Amino acid sequence: MAALTRHTAHDVDDQAEALTGWDQHYEQLSCGRFRGELWHLALRDGFLVREQTNRQLREHIAPPDDHVVLALPLAVQPGSVYAGRALDRDTLMVLPGGREVDVVSAGELDLIGLAVHREMLERTLAPAKREWLQQAENERNLGLSPDSAQAIRQMLLAVCGEAEDALGQPASDKRESELLAMALNQAVLLAMGGDRSGPQGSTIPRRADSRLKVVQRAIDFMRAHLEQDIGVGEICAAAFASRRSLQYCFEEFMHTTPQAYLRALRLNEARRALKLCGDPASKPITELASMLGFSSASHFTRHYKAMFDELPSQTLRQHQLVP
Repeated sequence: MAALTRHTAHDVDDQAEALTGWDQHYEQLSCGRFRGELWHLALRDGFLVREQTNRQLREHIAPPDDHVVLALPLAVQPGSVYAGRALDRDTLMVLPGGREVDVVSAGELDLIGLAVHREMLERTLAPAKREWLQQAENERNLGLSPDSAQAIRQMLLAVCGEAEDALGQPASDKRESELLAMALNQAVLLAMGGDRSGPQGSTIPRRADSRLKVVQRAIDFMRAHLEQDIGVGEICAAAFASRRSLQYCFEEFMHTTPQAYLRALRLNEARRALKLCGDPASKPITELASMLGFSSASHFTRHYKAMFDELPSQTLRQHQLVP
């Protein structure tokens, strides 16, 4: 039986947790109040999904096991990155279930996609389509022709509309499966015809892959030492990169500096800590600011207000009102 979920979020953690079955961790990287929307229609053999967010984010995600997800942007800001390569309106995002991948949105991002269980994939797709999709899972980021990408977007929008219109009407699991199978076959057929990447053409170039690993090592080190006084020199050592290389890699993939990224991580962590505080006296804002490396409570408050468009005390009060 189909089940529709609509969700509006004003917090990146709330947005990340709204997609059932996914392992997701979001970090807000740009200043301003966050807003996210999710439309999710669960079907017997998979689901249809649309997600909209309005800020620069780093999304570390893994779809449900035993599923394959195909998605395209309806809207995307220049400079966005998926799986280490440019993400634009003509990018087909292929997400194998249970495998982690990063999305860095440069601003507003509107994605639409479908996910199917592998059992359905095996019984629905012809051998040539299955072989193409298996290769696409390895590449993850495929450049399509504009016409093919637009055709897939229009098809997915139409399928989502038809599926939603059918809610509440007498319908069988068979009809739901037929609709999802049709969407899968159409998406793969259109993508095969419009794939501009060629054999292994979407694989990350070796040098770019090395630069991406520098960023990943640096971020892992930052996250493990958020409460310690670490500098760029220590981050460089952990990432096996010079200061210049580290700066270049962060600008290429994250569109920010290592220092600004570390501050964003600490601000996101502070927000999570404030949301968990049941008693204002349990972790004073001054203590939290000091613990996360800010020179003073006023310094912390200024950066926090710029990032989230609210004061730390407001975040604390809002979440104390929730039983």
